[in-house]
Parts: sequence; structure tokens; C-alpha cells
Amino acid sequence: MKTLLTLLILLTSSCFAKAQKIDAEAATRYFELTDSLRQGKRVSDELWKNFLSLEGNNQYIQNHAYNEKYLNRFRKDLEVVYMPQHDSLLQQRLKDPRQHYNTYLIHFYKANEPELRDYLQNILNDQDAYLASLYVETYSMLPKRMHTTNPKLTLYFNALGNDAVANHGNVVLTLWGTYVYDREKYGILGGHELHHAVRKQKKYVVAEKDESLVQMLQLLLNEGSPDLIDKHYTMAESVPEDMRYGGYILELGEKQLPKVDEAIREIAAGTKTYSTSELKQQVIGMSGHIPGFYMADVIARNGLKKKLIANIDDPFQFVYLYNKAAKKDKTKPMLFSEETIAYLKQVEASAKRQN
Repeated sequence: MKTLLTLLILLTSSCFAKAQKIDAEAATRYFELTDSLRQGKRVSDELWKNFLSLEGNNQYIQNHAYNEKYLNRFRKDLEVVYMPQHDSLLQQRLKDPRQHYNTYLIHFYKANEPELRDYLQNILNDQDAYLASLYVETYSMLPKRMHTTNPKLTLYFNALGNDAVANHGNVVLTLWGTYVYDREKYGILGGHELHHAVRKQKKYVVAEKDESLVQMLQLLLNEGSPDLIDKHYTMAESVPEDMRYGGYILELGEKQLPKVDEAIREIAAGTKTYSTSELKQQVIGMSGHIPGFYMADVIARNGLKKKLIANIDDPFQFVYLYNKAAKKDKTKPMLFSEETIAYLKQVEASAKRQN
């Protein structure tokens, strides 16, 4: 009932309806390209360039840092999947989806095209309702003081993968990924990404040697908290095996967490500093999903989810809440060391707030 009320409020908000939009041109143009490929006609260089430049594709490509080599390979994989003259090669590749993952992924789009087209059209027929469904999920992990809309936001759909990204204040959803997860619970994938565009976070001015530490904590909170919106649903048997991210992230998160504690102790001792790339490659994974989701999961399953939501903008509290929850947890997850907690409190006390 509460969710329904929230939905009705959003649907009747005139500024909500006018200020935000869904742009599905990249997805609809994808099907136009594949219609041509089905007829055995290759896509011209100019048409391909124009297709990639569509905003729904361009923002996604920028976020993933895809280079020209990758995009040319993706184009050839499209030809293999859709052009009749390559059918024998397609069947051969489908026998080894790990080796030919893009071929496997594109084939899903082809095999489920009628359902995907209908799904997208239903969204476009009532855009306000779909945007509202995303906000309902987003708000489930935000305190009431952050139950606002992002008036400049555009929600893009494309057909270049099976995930989703938040980019420059917008949300880019892949059609296949959103379709799969919406079957589990409507709006969860987009709701996760919208969380990034709506959530306010505290910003700090700290000593230079502590800047990487605060950045790491922000990354863990930024991905770990909205993972509670969607990642548990990705564990369902009805989700394709390659898209069951939740269990995989939890398993890796548990293994990776000691490295976070170690990194904080190194920073505290002044023996090491980390660049952004070093943080993402050596300490955390997937921009903070690993081990952020694991930390959030421990917090939630030990009854502290409401406190996490109340402190959703505070990266220091994320660690403190995790430790409090871990002490209660029967599985005895790793605890951050006393040295780490003491140093975080020291940094927090001396930090200057920017907002």
C-alpha cells in the first residue's frame, strides 16, 4: 500500500512528468540495423558511425571506455548473428559462449526480439509510470529527506549489452538486462542506477594522504547500498546464469574485504597511498560493488538496514555499521581492525565538510 501511494504521488506530479524523459532511439535504431542485416546487407560505415553517436549509445560507450577495436569487433559479431550467410559460423560459436560472449549476448537479443520490442513499446506507451517505478525502488534505499527527483535526468535505452550505468546525471539501461531483471521485480535495475543520480553524498576535505581512503569509502557505499535494491534478485534461477551477479559479488566481496582493512592500515601508517586505478585494481572491484555489496548485505541481514538508509550519505558510518552488524552475525564475518576504526574516526573528526 505504501509503495502504491508513492507511485500515485509520482504519477500525479506535473513537474515529474515534464522534466524527465525516456530516450529509446538507440534501441529502436538497433532493430532497424538488424532488419537490414537479416536481409544480408552490411551496415555502411557512415550508418554505423551515426548509430554509435546516438546519445544512448555514446554515454554507454564512454562509461565503459570501449575503444574502436572493441566496437569494430562488436559490429562483426552483429553480422555473424544476424546475416544468414554466417549461420554455420554462428552455430559453431554458440557452442562456446565463454569464448564468444558477445555473439552469445547478441543472439539473446535476436532470439527474444518480439518480447523485447513489446516490452520497450509498453514502457514508451506510459513513460511516466515506468520512471515512477524506478523512483519507488530508488526511494527504498533513501531517507525521506532525499525523496526528490532529478529534473534534468534522461533515461536512455540501448541494445549494446546486458547491464546499466549512471552517466553524467543520466541513466543508461540496456534493453536485455532491464527486461530480464524487470521480470524478477519491476524497476530494480533502473532503480539502482537512478539511486546514483538522486542520492546526495557528503564531501570532505582531508589531508592529502587520506584522499584515496575517503575515495575508497565513497566507492564502497556508492555501489554497496543500491546493490540491496537489485542484487539479491539476480540470484534467481530464472535469471540467465551469466547474469546472476549477486552470489558472485558476495563471494568475491567476502574474500576481498581483508584487503580493504589492510589498505586503510597502510594509509594510516603512511607506508602507501593509492591512485584511483590502484584502488579499483588492487583493493576493491567493480567500482565498489566488491566488497560494497557484501558489507551492505551483512548490515541488512543483521537488522541495521534502516540505519544504513538514514546514513546513506556518510561513508564512515558505512564501515562502522558493517562492524556493528558483523559482531552480531552468526557466520562471523571479518571485522575491521581496531587500528582501522580508530584511524577512520581520526580522519572523520579532522575532515572539513564541503556541503
